[in-house]
Amino acid sequence: MRDVIVPSVWTAFYDETHIPAAVRVGNTLHVTGHTGETADGSFPDDLEAQIRGTFANIALTLAEAGATWSDVVALTTYHIGLRGQASMLLTIAAEFLDQPFPAWTAVGVTELWPPEAIIEISCIAMLSRR
Repeated sequence: MRDVIVPSVWTAFYDETHIPAAVRVGNTLHVTGHTGETADGSFPDDLEAQIRGTFANIALTLAEAGATWSDVVALTTYHIGLRGQASMLLTIAAEFLDQPFPAWTAVGVTELWPPEAIIEISCIAMLSRR
């Protein structure tokens, strides 16, 4: 059985696209790619703000599912300008991730769904059985 996770900030997007913020299958949570938009739907021009916002937006989805960043076992990150983001990305990721660190694949891309986005992150988390 699958359950969709749709935090309130994701509702309008879900209603339009039918893409949930995450899908829970058993004790595995598959988090859809998130970007760094603010609560009003705008994207900061600042790289640091977009990266931090992306991690914060995923934290909201994880919380909605009863999880935290400590439950994340795998990350996939997509970047416009990957090499230019690397140092800042690792610094900001350290604010959210704890040991043992998740597996991580970083991919450079030419564009993302929202044209203002410069980073997108999806992840997999393992939830405690309830």
